[in-house]
Amino acid sequence: MSAHIFQIFHDDATRQQLDTGFVALDTSDSPSPEWHEYWAIRRFFLTTSVNEGELYGFFGADFAQRTGLSAESVAAFIREHPGQDVYTFSPSQRENACYLNVFEQGNRTNPGLIEAAEAYVRAIPLEVDLRGQPMDKRSAVVGQFIVATPAFWKTWFALTERLFDLFEGDHPDFQRRIASIALGGPRQSARALLVERVASLVLALCPDIGVAAFDASTMPLADAAYRPYAEQIALLEELKAGYAATGDRSALNHFYTLRGAVLSAVEGPKLERAKSGFLGTQLIASPDLLYICLTHVPPPFEFPSDVSMLCLGAEQGPGKANLRDLAPEWEPYHPQIGGLAGCFALKNYIVDNNLQVRQIGICQYRKFVSHRKIGGTPADNYPVMDVVSSNTLTTAQIAEAMAPGRRDFLLGQPAAVRGGYLNQYQECHPPEDLLRFAATALELGVLSRHEATPFMAEQVFLPGGIEMGVFPAEFWVRSISAIESVVRACCERYPIRREGYQARSWAFCAERLGSFLLLRHLTATYGVNGWMHHVAGQLNLLTEEAQTVYVGGQ
Repeated sequence: MSAHIFQIFHDDATRQQLDTGFVALDTSDSPSPEWHEYWAIRRFFLTTSVNEGELYGFFGADFAQRTGLSAESVAAFIREHPGQDVYTFSPSQRENACYLNVFEQGNRTNPGLIEAAEAYVRAIPLEVDLRGQPMDKRSAVVGQFIVATPAFWKTWFALTERLFDLFEGDHPDFQRRIASIALGGPRQSARALLVERVASLVLALCPDIGVAAFDASTMPLADAAYRPYAEQIALLEELKAGYAATGDRSALNHFYTLRGAVLSAVEGPKLERAKSGFLGTQLIASPDLLYICLTHVPPPFEFPSDVSMLCLGAEQGPGKANLRDLAPEWEPYHPQIGGLAGCFALKNYIVDNNLQVRQIGICQYRKFVSHRKIGGTPADNYPVMDVVSSNTLTTAQIAEAMAPGRRDFLLGQPAAVRGGYLNQYQECHPPEDLLRFAATALELGVLSRHEATPFMAEQVFLPGGIEMGVFPAEFWVRSISAIESVVRACCERYPIRREGYQARSWAFCAERLGSFLLLRHLTATYGVNGWMHHVAGQLNLLTEEAQTVYVGGQ
């Protein structure tokens, strides 16, 4: 069969990458760059008649860099495997073997993609469980690495055109759903990431399509980090094929266990969680807000659906967003720093996934900040916090109260500290801890030399520091990163293990540093006398029983 293979470019630089054995296809005039190569492929099928007895393929400009293959290598492979419907040249064959399917693989690098993909297949509609559909080396191909007959492209084009219409046409429900998802990872659009995976969907759902897959192990640049695990990769493919054929859950469980070992060996201990099952989105975010609840126990109340649980201590487990997965370096210190370890894990998640959100919200399993008073009574020993019976509130009411609205910050009421932070601290805790902590912050530049005395003498305290409330994401990540550097240094330099309530000494110090960094930012932004009007809400403690005294650690 004659093969017409096109290579897509979008500017002079990518044009220089093209193989002269392929036909150049220009997409530089695309009015919507978010569609990437699809714009050129779509225009081709809308304007060109194809011959049913021939093959057609579309490669990106970086095909040679990704695969090490030339136009002649591609042609030779097709000649050597005549009569197939589809020929694939995926350079990520080994990596794809470690994921149940290409949607799980995409969600690993772009959290939120699985939710976008599920919205797409529901809208078509297409009956497929994207979290349970296995894809093996025959069907797992991401991107433009396919040469196929018009029969395949007809099915593929029908599905991608439905996707194009959902994004570009009058489909407000779908578009609102997509707009509510914050994609992490490299800056790619949801539409391009989904188009790249439609071919795999077609191949997985149509097992009668004949496929010849080029062996990526012979590609000089492909999946180099996975080469030492060739035997394990082969077994992973067998386990997926066995599960697809029989539905045997034991094969799927063995697959997850083995792939978790391979992924953690290749990419580090953060992927230990891959042994436990499908790698879904750990923390659900919208472009506006990522709101998480730090908890070390089963949540006693139902929080709003847009609040994700970040689990610490004994509450960690398979399928959850766990401290041990997001910040394994801090898990041994959880008894010493408490929920602060969860904040460091959250920071890792945001930075590692390049998550673009406007605000970060943080609450604890009983405590949260509302934008107004919602009832209850001030705690006798902590009057800036209201104790509220959970029986008086519905989940919808809690959701409304937690929403920051147009505020950039939403914080609890400030407390007056008699005599400053150091004086107040030494009434309850060993003062040498705060002195050491402050000295370390000065040494690391988190506090300037001119802020040493103001920090110790500050008489306004924001409960929770930057660990409770809603904050602009850029400010929060920068501030928690600075605090983390100080806590890390103190843990290394002063390995003192205190008992009981005093065990979390660095957390108490970090709360005061967070409060000071907040005050510094708020007064610079809103003025010394005006900042409270812009940020102050109400700190609440939810309880099932009548209670007026706050017990530390709740």
